[in-house]
Amino acid sequence: MAVAGIAVAREAIPVIVGQMKEIREKFGKKGEVKWKNAKSRSGIVHEAYIRLLFALVDEGRLHFHVRFSRMDEYDHKRSGPRRKIDTVSKAFFQLLLHRPVAFYGADADLYIHPDDGDCTSELVNQMGALNFVGRRMCKASDIVKLVQPRSSEREPMLQLLDCTLGALAAYRNGRHEKEGISDTKKKLAELAFEMTGWPDITGNCWQKKKLNRWNAVPKFKKG
Repeated sequence: MAVAGIAVAREAIPVIVGQMKEIREKFGKKGEVKWKNAKSRSGIVHEAYIRLLFALVDEGRLHFHVRFSRMDEYDHKRSGPRRKIDTVSKAFFQLLLHRPVAFYGADADLYIHPDDGDCTSELVNQMGALNFVGRRMCKASDIVKLVQPRSSEREPMLQLLDCTLGALAAYRNGRHEKEGISDTKKKLAELAFEMTGWPDITGNCWQKKKLNRWNAVPKFKKG
């Protein structure tokens, strides 16, 4: 399992979306750009999105935070009535709390737009919890101003995130080395990891806001 987010100043978004539009126009891409539809013909756009994300990180215009964990280690019954969905939902909550809230809460107002779906639907109701804990962590009140899931089909920034997240998740899980994965996705997974500059994809890098890796272990393991 992997959840991730990008942190970006509001005024930078139109510029980044403009760069993404140029990529789409250059390669004649129509429709949504996501990891799941990375194929031989469309993979060139996914590669350009991955390269763009890391270029923005290098320039200090965007931060990328990712949280990995193994689904098979979790006792999903403890997560809630929705089992695996609640496990992923809690992973999103932990990512939001310990990355954007902890990293930026003392200095910035946060507006959070996760990809909509079952796994993020409860985050809207957890804004109060984020602010309650954030007050203690950051000595600031009302840090999170909005949690509003959006459709990735209509939100380009979520597509930018999804391409890199999907590639790194495939690398972290070793799927890029398994039979059945396309050459395109194998190439993208290896490219994304190479561009992180990390010596390894396991373990954590805690103090690096720009490019942060967190490999989480469940508090209550299955069995």
